[in-house]
Amino acid sequence: MTTQLIDDPRTAALRLTASAVAVAGMLPYLALKIVWLTGGSLGIDDPGVLADGAFFGLNLLTFGMDAVALLIALAFVRPWGRRIPAGLILLPIWVGIGLLSTILVQVPLSSLVGVFSGTPLVQPGGPVAGWVYLVVYTGFCCQGIGLMIGFQYHARRRWPWVFTSRTSDGAADATRELQLFVARGTVVVAGVLAVVNLAWLLGATYGLPAETIARRTFAFHLSSGINAALAVAAAAGLLVIARGRSQRPLWVPVTLAWVGSGAMFGWSLYGMIITLVPNPLNPGGDQGITGLVMLFTLLTGTIVGLTGIFALAGRAR
Repeated sequence: MTTQLIDDPRTAALRLTASAVAVAGMLPYLALKIVWLTGGSLGIDDPGVLADGAFFGLNLLTFGMDAVALLIALAFVRPWGRRIPAGLILLPIWVGIGLLSTILVQVPLSSLVGVFSGTPLVQPGGPVAGWVYLVVYTGFCCQGIGLMIGFQYHARRRWPWVFTSRTSDGAADATRELQLFVARGTVVVAGVLAVVNLAWLLGATYGLPAETIARRTFAFHLSSGINAALAVAAAAGLLVIARGRSQRPLWVPVTLAWVGSGAMFGWSLYGMIITLVPNPLNPGGDQGITGLVMLFTLLTGTIVGLTGIFALAGRAR
């Protein structure tokens, strides 16, 4: 369902600014990737990584992801963007917002704690120079802000009913009972994942590899807390949508399920690639139960995302 709306000058300016901020954050990242993919060593402290095939593959993958994000940022401000099939927008922006939303929380808080505690923001001995992290993560924050704002305006234009309906609006479709069954099962699994991450946040060491235990920092505890919150948000959002009894605006549980499931899927998939494929970022050695946690996080995020899309598609009909 697509609705054509005419922006007022203020809204048009905000959409254009959001996309400009996102693009400004992408260009330095894309430039670095092009340099590395073509054999350049700008920002590389360990030239040996350039000869690593996995390092090349990871750079090619992330370059492609950011190139797609660049096209989407442009689509948000161009008329042809509203003619792109919904799936070609929703899938990459689901993953992108999931990845970037956590960075928007982690980077500023970790940086503040690092500055006030005197802890180095970047651990020495990595394959790339410290300034690369500053450029890349500043760019990611710009991308996150720009894409989130841009997508919000894009979604309001194409699917306005999501923002004007209440969760209880609309007749139950034939799959409502199945959706509710899946949502309840998701709550159980997400609850277990949340408990595990909360335990790690509070200092538990069960299932963690020895190297991780020895090098735990504020960033590790913050990440554990965010992972627990994402699991709860995704499962709670899907359950509210599936039950269809709440008088809350529909966009509230949709946002919770959207961001939570996208982050769970995106980060766990990235973590599994890093863990399973030999590369300079692979810590190696015993990984404890972290691989199992990543697998169930990936599956839970996938199920929430798919079930949520089916639920919204039924409401749209």
